Amino acid sequence: MLLASFLVFRFYTHHLSQPIWMKFLKFALCVGFAFLSLASVSRVVANNSSENEEAGLHIEFSELKDTFHRHLVKYEGDCPGNYWSGIAQTGDLRFIDRQTNPSKQLKVDLINLSTGKKITRKYQKPQLGSNDFNLTQLGNRDGEHKIDYTIYNRQTKEILSQGNFVYFVTSSVETHTRYAEWKLELYCPSDRDKKLADCKEISARKVKYCDGRRTGNPSHYKTFDLDRKTVEIDL
Repeated sequence: MLLASFLVFRFYTHHLSQPIWMKFLKFALCVGFAFLSLASVSRVVANNSSENEEAGLHIEFSELKDTFHRHLVKYEGDCPGNYWSGIAQTGDLRFIDRQTNPSKQLKVDLINLSTGKKITRKYQKPQLGSNDFNLTQLGNRDGEHKIDYTIYNRQTKEILSQGNFVYFVTSSVETHTRYAEWKLELYCPSDRDKKLADCKEISARKVKYCDGRRTGNPSHYKTFDLDRKTVEIDL
């Protein structure tokens, strides 16, 4: 910037005897050159202060990822409930800074500036970086997550690399109605461990099943005498 200002001054003072239009033209060119030089310096500073594009999260041997998705299925009706899926909810991830080689002596601290969560992992896996972790441990709410990382020697505490990176989490939701299946279950009310064939009295109850799984407490249905001739039929 100082050099550009000096050039402007030199052009203006050295050509005082030239016509006005020529002096104005040269002055304008010098001012334009000064602004271009300042813009170039600004771009360099901005590039040096940006996130490290060689650091971030990945799955096993995949490329670095900056967006993770999770999906929610909501169930209504007889069998309500929620079921989450997607890499942002269940997947194991790793951190790596490709400019810092992993070693058995190294650890990495990851701090989520958006949520305040912090995790520490060994940074020792060749070509993989850190030990794996679930994104729920670092932060998986929707939106932007800015992460500060520090790689250091776990014995001497010497810092080998520091920086930050950003990832994003998105989600989607779908809703379904889930109906229950009621099954008739026979049992021996006098002795739960006794075989039905040895029971004097047999009871039946309705049992609720959701997605093939027995749920809740069964409701009493009725009590009846069992015909001994039918005892061996699928009991």
